[in-house]
Amino acid sequence: MIDGRQGATLAATLRPRLRLCVAWVIGGAAALFVANLLSGWAMLIVVVLLALSWLGLFVDGMLRTWRWRAAGMPALLPAFLPVIALPFAAFLASHALYLSHVVPSWWLLRSEHNAFDQALTGGPVPTGVAGIERSGSRVSFRTVNAKTGSWAAIVHDPTDRMAAAHGWNGGPVATDIARVFRGNTIWCQRLDSHWFHCQFG
Repeated sequence: MIDGRQGATLAATLRPRLRLCVAWVIGGAAALFVANLLSGWAMLIVVVLLALSWLGLFVDGMLRTWRWRAAGMPALLPAFLPVIALPFAAFLASHALYLSHVVPSWWLLRSEHNAFDQALTGGPVPTGVAGIERSGSRVSFRTVNAKTGSWAAIVHDPTDRMAAAHGWNGGPVATDIARVFRGNTIWCQRLDSHWFHCQFG
């Protein structure tokens, strides 16, 4: 049984560790967002640092739990806090990685909207676009070529059917848009009106 004094000690010890876990979850998501924007070695470095930071939090929690056990305080929370933080970290990391793909396309379209509109009718290729591909009424403005063969594009689709591509988390991609351009359509996110950010593999 934990008495009032031990309870106060437990609370005082848990508060900074809880703050560290919250900082790890939120800061980790922000770091993954930036690292995915930079690509290359940045992602590997951030993932390793986040893993080592989590391991440090977990080991610290285990040591604190062991010390309290030796003092007769049956409290496992210090060890469980980093474990409890993992699903929250996974949720935020997933959204951060998703947004790190979408935000650059949203910003490019926002800053160069007139150029994209002109390119639809045969104007020059907008700044930041590697190439233009047409498929029926749809036009893709390629923005990213990955070494893995996947690529990303800002897509103009007057039919809005590209909105049905929900493959980011294993969702379905309708048959009629699965291979609109070269490669398989993985997922799309609406940017503005008939404009989408799409990933292809």
